[in-house]
Amino acid sequence: MFLKLLHRLHVPSDAAYAMAAASILGSIAVWATRNEKNPANAERLGIFIGLWAPTFMIIGNGLHVEEAQSPQLQDETDALAANAKDAAQSLGAL
Repeated sequence: MFLKLLHRLHVPSDAAYAMAAASILGSIAVWATRNEKNPANAERLGIFIGLWAPTFMIIGNGLHVEEAQSPQLQDETDALAANAKDAAQSLGAL
């Protein structure tokens, strides 16, 4: 039900995959910039942030399946891509 709601709100699966990558990078950043006064706290926070990556990957996979099963959304996406390509070509002609 949650995935269908996200699909109806036109949340792309790439957004969930990007959030997973951000979770991994954020975890590394928090760990790398830990405070010398309390390094254990920063390490636990880094682990907590990193643990969200699998959740976002599962959500992205579910959205990917929803996108594949929805030809209407695929047609809309193809039309938007064609419009964007036409707009880019018209800007290039200027």
